[in-house]
Amino acid sequence: MMVAFTVIAGLLAAAGVLVVYMLWEARGFTITEEEVVLKRLPSTFDGVRLFFISDFHRRELTDRHIEQILGHQQASLFLVGGDMTDQGAHLESSVENIAKLRQLGPVTAVHGNHDYKANVRELDDKLNQLGVKVLDNEAMRLEQNGQFIWLVGWDDYSSKRTNVKLAMSEPKQEPSCTIVLTHDPLSLRKAELQGIDLVLSGHTHGGQIYLPGYGPLRTSKFYRKYLCGWHNFLGQGSTTLFITKGFGTSHVPFRLLCRPEAHFITLRSGIDGQIS
Repeated sequence: MMVAFTVIAGLLAAAGVLVVYMLWEARGFTITEEEVVLKRLPSTFDGVRLFFISDFHRRELTDRHIEQILGHQQASLFLVGGDMTDQGAHLESSVENIAKLRQLGPVTAVHGNHDYKANVRELDDKLNQLGVKVLDNEAMRLEQNGQFIWLVGWDDYSSKRTNVKLAMSEPKQEPSCTIVLTHDPLSLRKAELQGIDLVLSGHTHGGQIYLPGYGPLRTSKFYRKYLCGWHNFLGQGSTTLFITKGFGTSHVPFRLLCRPEAHFITLRSGIDGQIS
């Protein structure tokens, strides 16, 4: 009886330590420096820096996080990959996250599936007041020294709002280097990727809870293949895909071996498909 009690007590203690560790890891924040070489990128955009963050959910972007961001060479444009809020989240806190980024520079965003579980109309109204551009199946032309590229936003996929044909209509008419911002990488699976150079997405949380020897605790076959980081996505065309592990958590406030992150991405013109 005493041995059994000791074993149970040991297991409970280990479980408690694990829970505390997962809570601690979920409160972390890593900023990575990425670089991508795009064949069609105009030379005037060589060296342009983007800041990419996604999946806030209920998490607060604190002044300490902003200090970490300011510790890097700053970006020309801040990109938010959706899930800026969540059902039951305090909308003012969610908007304040984006407002802090807006103080650093221009912000462009797309919606994620959890944004549509909240008051998305009020969210959009407040973002509009901040001067944040939300791309709902539309393209934005970015110009620099007489040359231009396209930044395209696809609306959320899992809520069946993605309209690739509409979003890509202008880039198809006037081709140039094209970057797509979409919340869910699954939106690429049946899309025509011809003419798309780079896709930035989130949604996966990198698995959020990643078990050694097994992988992500709860995710599908597709997301196991396209979980996080850089990929050459081979679908109806070929494009470079980058998936962030995201900033916040969903369902449970835990992470394991999957630290929250955001990214500075430097664009380079050159040979297609080189990534680092």
